[in-house]
Amino acid sequence: MRTLTFACSTLLFLPLLCSTTLASPVAQSTSEMSETSEVEINQQTHNESTVTADNTGWSDSNYNELKDIKLQLQNIRQRNFTPSRGVPSLTIANPYGFGADRGFYSGLSYQVDTRGGLDGENDGDATFGFGKGFGNAQKSIGAELSYSLVSFGQNGRDFGSGGFNLKLHRKIARGWGVSAGWNSFLSIGDANDLEDSLYLSTTKIISLKEKVSAPFSRVGVTAGIGNGQFRTEDDIANDNSNFNIFGSLAFRVARPVSFITEWTGQDLAMGLSVSPVRTLPLTINLGARDLAGAGDGVRFVFGVGTGF
Repeated sequence: MRTLTFACSTLLFLPLLCSTTLASPVAQSTSEMSETSEVEINQQTHNESTVTADNTGWSDSNYNELKDIKLQLQNIRQRNFTPSRGVPSLTIANPYGFGADRGFYSGLSYQVDTRGGLDGENDGDATFGFGKGFGNAQKSIGAELSYSLVSFGQNGRDFGSGGFNLKLHRKIARGWGVSAGWNSFLSIGDANDLEDSLYLSTTKIISLKEKVSAPFSRVGVTAGIGNGQFRTEDDIANDNSNFNIFGSLAFRVARPVSFITEWTGQDLAMGLSVSPVRTLPLTINLGARDLAGAGDGVRFVFGVGTGF
């Protein structure tokens, strides 16, 4: 049995589709860019020179000072405060506490080897996901409705087979979000092994340094509990419907790069997430799954996501 995971959870954003191969590039980009962009804009603004004028006297002696103030104001007005839209992911495959509450997102991923093909083969296969965000996670509740296309017709699976996913999320404090989701609540295609999965997840972003551009400025901690795809291998083999824990650690090693390690409930994964263009909501994930011996060996996965 393999767990097909894709990210949106990355959009982005954002990262997202929690039953996908690389979670998060998509939904994370959309959900986390508002958090990160706000920090970066505030820091950039606070680092500007404070411009003040002494209005107690308008004599010739302070003419040059007033002229300098005018030039500084013009420079600030002309400066481009473009927000940072590209954000690296918080997880590889696990669902996280944030989500998209506006816009559309999509992502494509590929894994070199799959796990437990229905025809006895474990050839490489791709997945594709897309979704839409609704609501307002800061004022009330945000929601994501997405579809995960989990196979392009390899390993005995129908081309286009997949499942619909629902996620509700709430930002309860700055850098802290919670979510509840139902993956594959409706499956499409006769030949797929998607597992109906419920989960609860929370993510806390810890600021280690004031500027997000500084090395190792942030750590993202995700912890959750779920059934279905999050069960241990033994529970899956014995058809037990138990709940199991999962978790992720994401280290913002540089502004555009995060290093991620996580336990998905049945295997260990590690990888890098890169957002190469600061002003473009594009996230690229590279990772390795089944590092702790689950499945038939280590699986290498690649994913890219965007949102608008």
